Amino acid sequence: MEAIEESYICQGQEFAAIMDTLSRHPLAAKLFPGLSTEALHQHFQAYHDVDSFQADAMYRACQYLIQNTVSSFTCSGQEYLDGTPSLFISNHRDIVVDSLLLQYQLVTLGHPTTHIVIGANLFEMPLMAQLAKVNKMIAIPRGGGLKSYYSNLMQLSSLLHSLVVGQGQSVWIAQRNGRTKDGIDRTEPALVKMISSTGTDPVQTLAAMHIVPLSISYQWEPCAPLKARELCLRQQGPYTKAPGEDTESIVSGITQHKGHVHLAVCPPLTLAELQATQGNPHSVAALIDSRINQAYCIHDTNQAAALMLKGQSIQHLPVAEQFTDYIDQACLLYPLGPQYRHTLLSIYANPCLNRLNV
Repeated sequence: MEAIEESYICQGQEFAAIMDTLSRHPLAAKLFPGLSTEALHQHFQAYHDVDSFQADAMYRACQYLIQNTVSSFTCSGQEYLDGTPSLFISNHRDIVVDSLLLQYQLVTLGHPTTHIVIGANLFEMPLMAQLAKVNKMIAIPRGGGLKSYYSNLMQLSSLLHSLVVGQGQSVWIAQRNGRTKDGIDRTEPALVKMISSTGTDPVQTLAAMHIVPLSISYQWEPCAPLKARELCLRQQGPYTKAPGEDTESIVSGITQHKGHVHLAVCPPLTLAELQATQGNPHSVAALIDSRINQAYCIHDTNQAAALMLKGQSIQHLPVAEQFTDYIDQACLLYPLGPQYRHTLLSIYANPCLNRLNV
């Protein structure tokens, strides 16, 4: 398990070196206004471990993000954030912000932060690679052959079980490999199979992980125009990400206006519910999907898109003019024809369909 463990364990001289680098980054001055360069360096060197860094610097970073890119942030189901070691399985809309807001809420409530499972491809951004090492991020290698892929899954399954059940620490993981691009939140059965593969009894293994689904929703979907572009290009033929494309998505997701953001913490999966599924990965995935889609906060932008796809008026919605301008501007930025407009609207409209299918 060497490849995975090295991705998230950071202490000693390596931790101190990263603190030194981060103290000199322009973001540090924004988080701690009024401190001189030397004072910033001393402040960051005073962090003695990941927990102290997250509780102060990362908490400030999330406050900064909320103050500058979010009109309001709300959270429901906080009673399920009670400190119980859990495997949080979340829908995935934004590369960084999805998991960051859970950490923010946990620290606010006085609970430890979670480990975060991410794709190693996101390390192409130097700052992201450093932040990953001091934020309990578990980088999973992508690519390689089938044997390598299977080996990584087995390592991850063992690691998740060790963290949650063995060490009493929580983990955040997305419900699928990569973000949803089309606005349809669907859990991959392969994820459930991977989680349950550590033990001999899938039901008992899943129950021991104390699975808590998360449903995060954005009034203004992070990177939606970029997602629509990718989907349209994929329909035209083979699509290969350009160098720096993930970095662009990370930066856009963090810096762009998001409007109202809601994080819904869903009730944990119970032993009785898991027994009813008999541990079948598809049935468990459907159970998680039901929780996520039912708790998803439908925004006025979702309603507007659903009406526009039907050719109906949205003038009765307060967001009508702003949303129409947003769609028109995206279509000008990415002139990919009528299909692009339909795809972008679908990203916003599909959560309404997800709710109807619960």
